Amino acid sequence: MSIKFDTQKAPRAFRTISEVAGELELQPYVIRFWESQFKQIKPMRGKGGRRYYRPRDIDFLRGVKILLHGENFTIKKVKETIIKKGKEFIVAQTNEEIDECIDVEKQSIQINFSHTGKRTIYIKSLVSEEKKIEINSLIASLNKLREQMVARKNI
Repeated sequence: MSIKFDTQKAPRAFRTISEVAGELELQPYVIRFWESQFKQIKPMRGKGGRRYYRPRDIDFLRGVKILLHGENFTIKKVKETIIKKGKEFIVAQTNEEIDECIDVEKQSIQINFSHTGKRTIYIKSLVSEEKKIEINSLIASLNKLREQMVARKNI
């Protein structure tokens, strides 16, 4: 696990909400909202009420972000995952390991490129039918464009 912070603090030092938000590319209000939704996020508070996040809190927030933004989970689904697998699952897992543990189905799509032959692309199973239609439309457009390019080359 690599931690990249812009500040010159030690890797195990506590971070303010603005530092955490910068590292995770989130707005501070999103982190405050997640605190209200996930009881596992408990930053320490200073005398003035300022939040200080431990590295473990940041790792948990990173895991929540992966599930919510990367995997398009709902907050309810993330809560269920935490109940089933535990907080350590969220903290310790990387993106690929999370995919394997929650059994994300993958679809394969074969695309024929004239210059490289057949290629198979694997994508995660899409949640909504609307997204499936959108991707299939994009693939059809790309295939049509490829045919037009091949036809021009042969002229």
